[in-house]
Amino acid sequence: MTPASHFLSCDWGTSHFRLRLIDRIRMTILDEHTSDEGIQALALNYPQNEERHLAMAEVLRSSIDALALTDQPHIPVMMSGMASSTLGWQSLPYAPLPAPLDGSTLRYLDFEVDGHPVRLISGLHSANDVMRGEETELVGLFSGPAKARATDDFIVILPGTHSKHVQICNGTITDFTTYMTGELFQLLSTQSTLRVAGETRFDETAFRQGLEASQNPGLGRAMFRTRSLTLLGQLTPAHSPAYLSGMLIGAEFSTLTGAPPSRILLAAGDQLAEQYHLAISTLLPTTHLGIIDPDELAAAAIRGHAALLPFA
Repeated sequence: MTPASHFLSCDWGTSHFRLRLIDRIRMTILDEHTSDEGIQALALNYPQNEERHLAMAEVLRSSIDALALTDQPHIPVMMSGMASSTLGWQSLPYAPLPAPLDGSTLRYLDFEVDGHPVRLISGLHSANDVMRGEETELVGLFSGPAKARATDDFIVILPGTHSKHVQICNGTITDFTTYMTGELFQLLSTQSTLRVAGETRFDETAFRQGLEASQNPGLGRAMFRTRSLTLLGQLTPAHSPAYLSGMLIGAEFSTLTGAPPSRILLAAGDQLAEQYHLAISTLLPTTHLGIIDPDELAAAAIRGHAALLPFA
């Protein structure tokens, strides 16, 4: 096994850490190690930069050991996500827009941990927004099967905790907008008066009702209707999360319904693909919708790391 044929793909997010051993030639995952040692927990436990730096080095070191790679110190590590934030390993300045989809304008920090060459990847910023991690996914998406689509002008939608709408023009990221859709849903459905006891299940009718409610002015009023409709017997408690999800996703699309884009490329995992597909087809019926296969999206960060790998 040589550094030229294998590398370690490290996705260090707010809540979770994931390290995967990648066969660079076949672009396959050979092994992986995950933990809940995300940036947020480490920043809380180690508020001083130097302490946190040492703690993160130990997390990386123990994860490499867990993959039984202790005796192969030259395998390079590509690291993206919140590790390059002010709460991470070392803060890297965001790269500005416009940003080519080949990642050539991203900023990096190269260093070593126990002989392993490490490349830390920066995020991107617009005039009033930021991203860390999604830029690597986008590089990976458009270095793979979706590469031919990068010549078009369209919006890529990346649902998640912080959903991103990314404007692509002729192979370049020209703008993007972040929505706290996933985080709001998690907070409201588990820690607010909208929380329901017992088993819940997705219901398309309730979801569509939430979409419709989101188009009326007053998001706070629409959110409370999740509770009032349940109390009045007009919404089954088990279906109220679907209503809330439709309402929040519909609110996310409110900026697009006034001037619908001509093309959207949806890059969603299995859990959210159906809901976002429903929302786009309902609220933006004239928009041409392309869909990235969830398996292709799952490999995007790996492909992005491979494309940005500088080590021979």
